[in-house]
Amino acid sequence: MKKWIALLLAAVMALSLAACGGSASSTPAASASSGAGSAAAQAPAQGGDTASLTICGTNGPGDTQSIAHENFAAALNECGDWAAVAMVSSEMGSTDDVLEQAMAGAPVIAATDPARLASYVPEFGILMMPYMFDSYDQLDSLMDTALYKEWVAKLREQGLVLLTNNCITGFRNYVSNKQVLVPADLNGLKIRTMGSAIAVNSVNAMGAIATALNQSEAYNGIETGVVDGGEWQVPTIYSLRMYEVCDHISMTQHFLLTGSIVCGAAWYDSLTEQQQKELSELAVKCYGETKEMVIQAEKDYVQEMVDKYGVTVDEPDKDAFREATAYLYSDDATTGGVDFEALRDELYSQMGIA
Repeated sequence: MKKWIALLLAAVMALSLAACGGSASSTPAASASSGAGSAAAQAPAQGGDTASLTICGTNGPGDTQSIAHENFAAALNECGDWAAVAMVSSEMGSTDDVLEQAMAGAPVIAATDPARLASYVPEFGILMMPYMFDSYDQLDSLMDTALYKEWVAKLREQGLVLLTNNCITGFRNYVSNKQVLVPADLNGLKIRTMGSAIAVNSVNAMGAIATALNQSEAYNGIETGVVDGGEWQVPTIYSLRMYEVCDHISMTQHFLLTGSIVCGAAWYDSLTEQQQKELSELAVKCYGETKEMVIQAEKDYVQEMVDKYGVTVDEPDKDAFREATAYLYSDDATTGGVDFEALRDELYSQMGIA
């Protein structure tokens, strides 16, 4: 795994040279220490000089999104006009905390998701709806669609620059100490999920008691019985060491989670044109590597959790979970009043999904 990650990092660094428009800089890879990250988050961009930036994530070391954050910081630093660091494991606060910092003008990147961004552009939330997608490849054409470009423009009007939405983090599955094969198996279980209406309503529809809890509190929450489990993608289950407090993973694959990589518009506009180009192009390149990372990590991490930690992987009746959540596409409390059924058809058409 370490060799494979090193090769990916080398590939991303090589790609960065073209976006930077020059040769490799001697700038060392940024430290991920807490102090360095805090300083970067507080320092303003400096026009034509070096721009400070903290790339923030809530997942632990070894998570594919965390690796992508580190690759992105390193690739920016290769350009010579950045002082970027990646801070993971919620070191800079929750996703919502970082998003607020970005909108307030801080030099931070927030790795949020479509369900959270639906608070600003309700239509964007459809990307997080249960069983919206069946494979990672289906997302390949997303950012070329007219709908996606329209959503990017609307977010810009709200003060957010969506740099890319190609950060695949994986399909989400249930983690608990109980075999979960059908929705009824979740009855009475308090399941940690994200705080968005889409996530909460979907988990409730699947039979559980949805409980919004910061990711940094989830492990202790399960250990102490505050919640009975949670729902995450495999790389995050592994990086958060959930196998230490849960012995079952049910591969429901109910959400396909993508990381929406955003920054504040005010800070973005303070950058030079060259820095904006580097930031945008390298975000697409670096986070575009996550799909292959996730595919490999799912195989490796699941095997390790089974062999080394005794986790049981259950194959549920996904059609039963799909049927339990189908009504949410016409539920105003979930969609924000948008006709998600019609929007799904239009998006599928633009993406070439039959």
